[in-house]
Amino acid sequence: MKKKNLLLSAALISALMLSSCGGKTGTTTTNSNETTTITNETTTITNETPTNSNPETPSNTSTNPEEPNNPDLVASTSLSNSFNNIFYKTLENEVDKNNNVLVSPFSIVMDFGMLENGAKGSTKEQMETYLNGGMSVEDLNEYMKTLKDKMMNSKELEWNVANSIWFNESQISDVSNDVKEIVKKYYDSEINKRPYNNDTLKEINEWVKKNTNDMIPVILDKLNPSDVMHLINAVAFEGDWYVKFDEHDTTKNAPFKNLDGSTTNVDMLHSMNAGYFSSNDYIGFTKAFADQNYSFFAMKSQKGLSPLEMMKKMKDDNEDISTIMTKYGIDGMANIGLPKFELDYDTVLNKTLMDMGVTNAFSPSADFSKLADSKDPLYISKVIHKTHFELSETGVKAAAATSIAMTKGAMIKPKLDVEINMDEPFIYGIYDNKNGLPIFIGCINNFK
Repeated sequence: MKKKNLLLSAALISALMLSSCGGKTGTTTTNSNETTTITNETTTITNETPTNSNPETPSNTSTNPEEPNNPDLVASTSLSNSFNNIFYKTLENEVDKNNNVLVSPFSIVMDFGMLENGAKGSTKEQMETYLNGGMSVEDLNEYMKTLKDKMMNSKELEWNVANSIWFNESQISDVSNDVKEIVKKYYDSEINKRPYNNDTLKEINEWVKKNTNDMIPVILDKLNPSDVMHLINAVAFEGDWYVKFDEHDTTKNAPFKNLDGSTTNVDMLHSMNAGYFSSNDYIGFTKAFADQNYSFFAMKSQKGLSPLEMMKKMKDDNEDISTIMTKYGIDGMANIGLPKFELDYDTVLNKTLMDMGVTNAFSPSADFSKLADSKDPLYISKVIHKTHFELSETGVKAAAATSIAMTKGAMIKPKLDVEINMDEPFIYGIYDNKNGLPIFIGCINNFK
């Protein structure tokens, strides 16, 4: 039976807690025995549209840019900008710039999507502007349902998307009827009323573990009796490559140049005939999963920029990962080198989100009055994000979990063959080809 590698796209938990705000406590663990490769060969670019004749190149790389009034295009463009900004700001706020970073913007935005339905005034407007990319929460609800339904209806990939709300029966009597109706309709969310004790803590962690296929075994370490609510989103993805890597082609002890200039030996996977994109600034490739609707992507700088510097340049140039992949796509094939790797990452996103412009939600002046009937105002105290990623010859396995803790109180081109080796710092992720959205975005700075 064909072995499928599991991409646990997201376990998202909105923890609505009565607790003090916390600082960033992210840690990163990387398996140094796995890696990815791209060389710095520059390719001449023309303005021709790629024909995607290569079977490894997805045929529907993005929504048609010639349809400016297409609502799906507007939505995907809005979210693509937001997704890139989440990754960029996370990189920017990482204390150790040598760390490998991985986030699932899809997981984060889906979790906040449920929460936004309980917000009003400037609290809601800031989240719509900076997290939704300008989309109203009503439009976001519709689009997230579209993305979710697409995932769940995939024939050759196995997706699981699950949402739930857990609230403390000693703190509030219920979630508002309007919010319950919306999150059930658009997010298929469960609503669970529980005492906040160790039994409920175990139940929440088991729910997350089950819906992430054991990749996120524990999302919460404790439940305080004063906690108010947790909103949880979990996404699991299991997918093989469209064309698997041949283990016999793997190079053992291949050198990877770390961001600090040191070198680490890694297992480098090799494959021919990958779709690729190239400009004077960036070079990268896409490798399709079995149904060709989703792809892995990897890209690096042609000019020696770090992943953080690459993301800053994209922002300064009013570009993002999606626009670069489509704008500079080549109707040709590349021989690629990609390190096998496994990593874990966790971070507190408070500063990242506030730097993006979402500030009111973290203040006692926040207005979440539509969320529940609470005598005291609710606001976010801490947003924790945890991720896991594995890449091998047969496919990808990944997971993400996000916890939103809330408290209450007053306060195209010539046909060319190139070689692309990810043997130095690079950006990578999982990409929705049709909607032009990076579901996961990460960077490898080192394999120490």
